[in-house]
Amino acid sequence: MPAARRTAAALAAVLATAGCTGDERPDDGEPAPQQTVTEVLGTVDLDAAVGGNVVLFDLAAGPDGSPVALLGADGNPQSWLVRLTSGDAGPAATDVRSIPPVDAHARLAVTDDGTVLVAGAELLRLPPGVAQPTATPWDLGGIPTAVVLTSDGRTLYAARDTRVAAVDVATGAARGTGTTSAPVTHLAVTPDDGLAALVAAERPAGGTGAVLVFLDRDLRSAGDPVELVPERGSTPTALQVTADGTAVATVHLGEARSSGRLVTVVDGAVETTADVDGAGDSALDLAVDPTGRLGHVPLADLEFPAELVTVDLITGEQVGAVKLCAGAGVFGAVAPLGDGGSVVVTGACIDGDGPQSTAFVVG
Repeated sequence: MPAARRTAAALAAVLATAGCTGDERPDDGEPAPQQTVTEVLGTVDLDAAVGGNVVLFDLAAGPDGSPVALLGADGNPQSWLVRLTSGDAGPAATDVRSIPPVDAHARLAVTDDGTVLVAGAELLRLPPGVAQPTATPWDLGGIPTAVVLTSDGRTLYAARDTRVAAVDVATGAARGTGTTSAPVTHLAVTPDDGLAALVAAERPAGGTGAVLVFLDRDLRSAGDPVELVPERGSTPTALQVTADGTAVATVHLGEARSSGRLVTVVDGAVETTADVDGAGDSALDLAVDPTGRLGHVPLADLEFPAELVTVDLITGEQVGAVKLCAGAGVFGAVAPLGDGGSVVVTGACIDGDGPQSTAFVVG
C-alpha cells in the first residue's frame, strides 16, 4: 500500500461510532430547520486529479462557493492546489495547479478575488490566472497553527503558539501582534472584525482544556475567556463564527479522543452543547450552513458507515445524517460549496485497495 494511504489507514484505526445528543433549551420561536444536506451528489478522485497518491493538507472556502484543497505527500517534489466545483455535470476538480512543495501543516486561505494564500514557512500568493505563486518571507517563528482572513481580504491573521500577527496580504509585513494566554489552535473573525480564538490551555487537574478567547481588531484581549468543557479535559478541533456573532466550536473530550462535543457560545457564555460519541481522532471538523442554524460535522468508524451528521445549533439535536461510505472511512475537512447549503467533505473510504483521497459533495 502507498505511504500516503498507509497513513490514512492508520488514522482509521482510531475512529469510532457517531451519535449525538444535546442539552435542549427553548428555541427562538422559529420552526425547527429542515435538513439541508440529504445525499451524496457525487465524488471527486483527488489522487486522479493530480496524478498521484496524495493526502489533504488543508481545505479552505472560496469566495465564489468553490473551495480549494491543498494536497501533497511526504517526499513529493511538488504540492497541488485544486479547486472543487459542482455543476450540471456533477462534481469536478478544476484549476489544478502544481506549486513548490509545502509542509503538511501549512494553512490555506482564499481572498475575495480568488487569490490563494498558502501559509507555511513563508507566505505563498497565487492570484487567478497566474502560473506560479510568489513567495514572501515572514517572521512567525515557524509554520502557523491557524490563519483567517479579515472581511476585506487585506489582512491575514496568523497564529503560532501564543502569538497572533496581523499580516498584510500584499507584502507579508506584520501590521501588529498580540498574545494569548495559551497556544492557539483555531481562529475565526467576528462580525466587528475582531478575533475569536480557540486555545489549548493547561488545566489545574492536568491535561488540556479547550478555551475560547476574544481579541479586538488591535489584537488586545476583549472579554472574558470561555471554558468550553469545564468538567473534563478537551482538545479543540474546529471553530466558526456566524453572522450574528455566535461562536460554534467542536472539541474532542478526554485524552482518548473517542468522543466529541459541539458547543455554541453567545455573549461570552456557553449556550448549547451536543455530544458526539466515538468521534474519532481525525474527525470533528465543522461547517455552518448559510442560515447559521445548522452545523455539519464529519464522523467515521471502522465498524459502521462513515457519516456527515447535522446538528441544530439552537437545540443541540441531531437533525440528519448522510452516509458517506458503505463501510469504514477516514474523514476530516469540510467546507461549504456554493450558496445553497451543499458541502464538500474530504476523506477516504476504506476498501480492499486501501483508502483513496476523495472529495464528497453532499447536498
